[in-house]
Amino acid sequence: MADVIARSFRTAYLLTNSAEEAESAVLAGIESWNPDGESDEALFHKVMWAAARRRHQWEPPVPTGARLRLPEELGALLTLAPPIRRCFVLRNLAGMSAQVCARLLDLLPNQVDEYAGAAHRCLATL
Repeated sequence: MADVIARSFRTAYLLTNSAEEAESAVLAGIESWNPDGESDEALFHKVMWAAARRRHQWEPPVPTGARLRLPEELGALLTLAPPIRRCFVLRNLAGMSAQVCARLLDLLPNQVDEYAGAAHRCLATL
């Protein structure tokens, strides 16, 4: 259980670029999760849903000073524009299908793959 919560928090942080928003998403996911009838993976998906909804308008987060120490490779993700970062995180790090990502982000599946590809190209130049 601790592993899925830690994974959920890290991934939500990469989606939102905010420790506070990631924490809120984890709490929302836990509140909506039924531990007796749902898997740990269902909890992860609920947290991703909550995190994706938090930055629906693609607004940059307001810096509050709470930053996580990330490996350089993951820290580079936070330099990407939110739409392409979020598609990359959900498609490549969370392993979700383009269809699921599209539903979470209110995009078309082909847009998700285009944005994720743009993220790959941007990260390759860093």
